[in-house]
Amino acid sequence: MKNGICPRCNHNQVYSSSKLRAETGSASSIPLSYIRSISLDNYVCTNCGYVESYVSEPEMLSRIADIWPQVEPPQGGSYKPVSKNHS
Repeated sequence: MKNGICPRCNHNQVYSSSKLRAETGSASSIPLSYIRSISLDNYVCTNCGYVESYVSEPEMLSRIADIWPQVEPPQGGSYKPVSKNHS
């Protein structure tokens, strides 16, 4: 979706909040703790309404992995396991 093409309907009517967030300082966010939140960059397809959100500070991904509980994948599913080595 970051490439301007909706993965759901293949349209190019994709809009992003990332520039708006940078200009206004206002953004949607997810909680990291009771006192800290992490801003999101949102991408919206105005053709079908599909939305994707990305953490705007990639360095915070390891903090999320440290604090949030992991969603366990189904047994026997095909997925790529990742080691829990955080810097």
